[in-house]
Amino acid sequence: MATNKHDRIEKLLEVLGSGLYEKETAVKLGLLTALAGESMFMLGAPGCAKSMITRRIKEAFLADDKEGVKYFETLLNQFTTPEEVFGNISLRALNGEDENGNKTKKEEYKRLTEGMLPEADIAFLDEIWKAGPAILNTLLTIVNERKFHNGNKVMDVPLKALFAASNELPAKGKGLEALYDRFIIRFPVDFIKNEEDFFEMIDQPAHEKFKLSEEQKKLLISNKELKEWAKEIDKVSLSEVSRAVISAIRKEMTLLNDSMSEEGIRNGERFEVGDRRWKKIAHILKTSAFLNDRTEVDLMDCSLIENCIWGTEKQQKKVREIVEKCLRDNGIPCDSAIEDIQEQIEEFTAKVDEEWFELSPKLYEMQDGIKAYKIVNPKQVSFADHTVLPAFVSKDYKWTDYTDRYGMLYDINGSRLGPNYNFAFSDFKLNSNNVTWTDWWRYRNYNDSSAVHTFEIEIDNIEKGFSDIAHSTLQKKFSKENYTPISTYIKTEIEKLKEQKERDAIPFKANLFADQSYNISITSKIDDSIKDLEDKQIELDKQKDRYYSDELEPELSVGDIVLNDGSIFTAKEIKNLTEEQKENVIGVICIVDESKYAIGVKQYSKKWAEMKSCCIDYSNNVADDYAKDWIVPKIELLQKIWENRDIINKSLTAVNGETLDGKEYWSYSETDDKSAALYMTFDDRGHEDHTTKDHEYTVCVIRDWQKF
Repeated sequence: MATNKHDRIEKLLEVLGSGLYEKETAVKLGLLTALAGESMFMLGAPGCAKSMITRRIKEAFLADDKEGVKYFETLLNQFTTPEEVFGNISLRALNGEDENGNKTKKEEYKRLTEGMLPEADIAFLDEIWKAGPAILNTLLTIVNERKFHNGNKVMDVPLKALFAASNELPAKGKGLEALYDRFIIRFPVDFIKNEEDFFEMIDQPAHEKFKLSEEQKKLLISNKELKEWAKEIDKVSLSEVSRAVISAIRKEMTLLNDSMSEEGIRNGERFEVGDRRWKKIAHILKTSAFLNDRTEVDLMDCSLIENCIWGTEKQQKKVREIVEKCLRDNGIPCDSAIEDIQEQIEEFTAKVDEEWFELSPKLYEMQDGIKAYKIVNPKQVSFADHTVLPAFVSKDYKWTDYTDRYGMLYDINGSRLGPNYNFAFSDFKLNSNNVTWTDWWRYRNYNDSSAVHTFEIEIDNIEKGFSDIAHSTLQKKFSKENYTPISTYIKTEIEKLKEQKERDAIPFKANLFADQSYNISITSKIDDSIKDLEDKQIELDKQKDRYYSDELEPELSVGDIVLNDGSIFTAKEIKNLTEEQKENVIGVICIVDESKYAIGVKQYSKKWAEMKSCCIDYSNNVADDYAKDWIVPKIELLQKIWENRDIINKSLTAVNGETLDGKEYWSYSETDDKSAALYMTFDDRGHEDHTTKDHEYTVCVIRDWQKF
């Protein structure tokens, strides 16, 4: 198959459409009709450029002789005679004479067809439905067979395409259905809507002629090319997806016909697309594929069916819905990880519940101000010598002057179900999500199982009470480990789908004849998947919002502890940590002023020159994110650590770290002559002095913890 027809036809369409405003689609469909050798009907009011569109289509073809492409155009009415369309009767032939006036063997009835429709390459018939039966019946043969019966001879009609127009559809019951069915493409043409286009149009010169440049004439299509293309078009195949779309459209029309009301049937609203018409439609689709340099009909070609299956104005709107639905249902398939992502979000939700919330019985205030638990599945029970239906239960109700009984049952309105001191509990136990109470009166009088009742109560997820500093660091760590991977996964999947949409839509966007708005339907499955993923991101973010707060303004305090994962807890929270968490503590906040430092939980005994190895050793035992910048404190920092030693030691003790006791600690500071180094004794006096560097003193390491 010849290549680059697409670019050539694209340029040709641009040339043909110049100076015509908002008629691009009509010109495209008109040229497609002509190149497919079919017929097109344009529905529109007088004066909306229907004839001009046809004359432009005529300019797309290259004539075989100097006379140019033969064009015929006429306005029909009820008084139009066949002679005005097909040519006058030859009087000489009736007299038995030849064209030179010489007597022939017999009289003959024939028409003089020169310059008339039977010899036209392109023809335009305006107000076609106003013509009489003699004209319309002859047209039927010409359109069907490209033949014209002229006297006792049958002429081949060179007609490439017949264009017809009217401001109305053919009347029902007038015998016009057969001819109307021959117009494979039907298109409504309207006036200019855009104001800017309108004024640009009326401002054009009134008598400006459409003329092609020599360069533009190279784009024209010859008869030889048309014949070659016709053979190639026949080789174009219907793809599996195009067959599926056509099948779906046919089924949709059948369903609509079967469910149509009697009134709709009387008004001729049934879809009537026969086998012959479908064959012609397929030929249009194949021509579109061929001119777009393809050997197979694709989804975008199928969108042209919209212009081929409507017969009434009501059907115009309906076929758009039908074609959109069928293209959407058979559109570009896509695979997304939506199910896997959903599973991960569910797992994430469970982790949020586990790490950030704890189940706690929910309390409601009763009418008497007492707090009570709500019973999940209330049922009747014995309460003292009454039978009641409790909705709430409380252990906090007290009977004045009685210390051996307490508690109360309440109804759905929060009112007490016990009128006197006999209505109380002798025992009450709260266990996870249920309560068990022992009826004081029944136990005292019967001492049997009827005195003991157990009910499930309503529980609620209560956020764990972390300090601001713990919450701030934990939420960052938790999000990094649990939220970010899922969010990144979703974003990656969305990008993959967008790339697929862009990649797979390239041939559809390049289609010269189809309505590009159908791209939305064709790619709708991808769009739906993208929307589903975006919804999952929203769902994921909602779970994150349950624990994450941007409003926290945490401040470090001396005694706070730092874990190897970056999370920080206050000294008060240490008691809630697991042993595993305590083992992962890498520092205790030791200085909080303009600079903030954490001191390591391990100490060393080294000579001054060996202190650097302590920093290296400590770095090797912490996470990579916190392995850098461990140092030995200078004397002024060591002084501040000494001042805070009591608080620091409490935290170090709580996490099994090495405490700051009365030993001598090296500082990183030296004397001016560098012959000695400064140290500090961590006793009550905090003695500071200097000595030669060959002494083996205790070394602690610290790290700046400004960012957390």
